[in-house]
Formats: sequence, C-alpha cells, structure tokens
Amino acid sequence: MHSFVDITKIWLFAVRAYSLPVSIMSWLVPFIFACFKNGDIKYGILSLIGIITLHMATNLFDDAIDYTREKQKIDKGLKKDFNFQKGKCACIFEGKLTLRQYYIVSFILFLISGIIALYFIFLYGTNLLYIIIPSAILCTLYPLLGCLGLGEIVVAIVFSPLLYLGVFYSMTGFFSLEILLISISTGLLSVAVLHNHMLLDFKYDEDNRKITLCRLCRNEKNAFILLVIIISFAYINIITSVFLKLLSPYFLITLFSLPTAITLYKVMKQHIKNPNEKIKTTFFMGNTKAIKNVPTEQRDFLIKFLIVRNLLSIFTLLICIAVVLSKIL
Repeated sequence: MHSFVDITKIWLFAVRAYSLPVSIMSWLVPFIFACFKNGDIKYGILSLIGIITLHMATNLFDDAIDYTREKQKIDKGLKKDFNFQKGKCACIFEGKLTLRQYYIVSFILFLISGIIALYFIFLYGTNLLYIIIPSAILCTLYPLLGCLGLGEIVVAIVFSPLLYLGVFYSMTGFFSLEILLISISTGLLSVAVLHNHMLLDFKYDEDNRKITLCRLCRNEKNAFILLVIIISFAYINIITSVFLKLLSPYFLITLFSLPTAITLYKVMKQHIKNPNEKIKTTFFMGNTKAIKNVPTEQRDFLIKFLIVRNLLSIFTLLICIAVVLSKIL
C-alpha cells in the first residue's frame, strides 16, 4: 500500500507538475494587471485553480491518448514495442497507475475546470464563451493537433492570448487591448521554449517519424532560423506597441532580457554547427551549478533547455515589473 505522500508524488509526476510553473507565470501577468484595474483577487485565485486543473487534465489526457494509440499499433502488429521519450507514461509502464485511472482523473480535472468556467459565465454572461470554447476545443484536440506538428501553436494560443484575456476578464468583467498585446510576446516565447526543446530532440523525432514544428522545417538549420524569428518578433511586438503608444514606455525594460536571448542564440548556433562541442557557461545562462557534475552530453542538453526557459521567466518577470511601474508612476 502506498502512503498518501507516495500517491501524491505519483500523481504529480503523472500530470507533469514540473510544467505547472509555466501556467502560473502566465497567470501572474494578467493577475497583476487586473489588480491595478480594481480586479477581484478571489476571482483571480479561482481562475488560477481552473488553469492548473485544465493544464493537468490536458497533460494526462495527452499521455492516455498516446498510450492508447501506440498500444493499438502494437496489437495490430504494426509495431513491436512502445517508443516513447523517457518519462512519458512512466507511471503506467511501472504499474503505479492504470490507463483507466489516467482517463478518469483527466475527466475529473476537466470537469473541475469546466465548473469554474461555468461559474464565471453565470457571473459575467456569455462574453467569456469567446475564450472558454476555443480553449476547451484546443485542449481536447491537443493530442491530435500535436501529431500534426501544431502542438506548440496550441500551447501558445491557450496559455497566452486566451489565458491572459480570460484571467483579466474573470477579475474585471471587461477585456483589455494592453493585455492582448503583452500576451503576443509571451506567447511567442512560449512557442520558443517548446520549439527549442523539439530542436534538441530533432534527430530522435526524425528517427521515430514524429511530426513537430521543427520537423515541418525539414532540417535543423531551418528550425534554428525559425527559432530566431520567433524570439525576434517577441521583442519587435513590444517595441512597436510602445512606439505606437499602445503600451507604456516602461515595457521597454523587457529589453534587459536580450543578453539571455543572445546567449541562447550563440548556444543553439553552436548546437547546429558542432553539437559535440562542450558549452562554456556564462552568467546569462543562469544557475548551472546544480548540473555541473552530470555527464557532459546531458549537462549540455539541460543548459540549452534552461536558457530558453530562463528567457521566458525573465521576460515575464520584467513584464510584471513594467505593469507595476506603468500603474504607480
């Protein structure tokens, strides 16, 4: 018998709890923005619960669908064995959870987020349906769209424009152009995080014929160029919005994250040209002490992943600071 703590750890691993900070960081921006518009804090907290349950439900449902699809291929003799990346559906393979439990819990989590959504519709009316319906459809179809190389785009749409507008509206009862403009940049950087990770796994996905946004670029060089374009437009959007006076000049402090973006560019350029060359750590890579003793190949992979994740975190934090400065000064 597993203890309550053990069961909790198993489910946290199954729902990929390590990815939840991305949702929380995305929620934080519209939450702070709405607070300065006399938004209701308790509704902001309730929206966070809805976002987290939706995120966990999508992760579980995605794994359950992938496992079911692979199992059907094996049963039909089309494949000999499962070929997932390390950690995917691990709780099923290790006998800690069943596929049925994955489906049941994902349904319960979807139901919780749905009840919260219905409450806000009851509170504010049908305007929220313009956000809730697309979010529900995209999350439900995520496993299918992911197979078509559109997974990164789905994540960007759901966890940036739709999430930002939804949180803000749930706290204030109206929409905001400023929030929409900000969400475009953070959405692009969210795509960059996923796209960069897929670029690191390009050869693995190519061998397994997995379709991703990177694979649609045909080769790693083209995928790298797209990564540069995505990140560049995140900054261009902010600069243009400030120039057109749609955003406060304080949002230009997001440019302080450029050194991290440039570091990512250099590291990923090296990855394309000479992937076996050891990465020299710098200040703008963040804290790399925790991984200094791991094998070189794994260490370099983690550094490449951490830089782009840090870029999104730093950019989002600077956005939060800009929101506060623009409202109090």
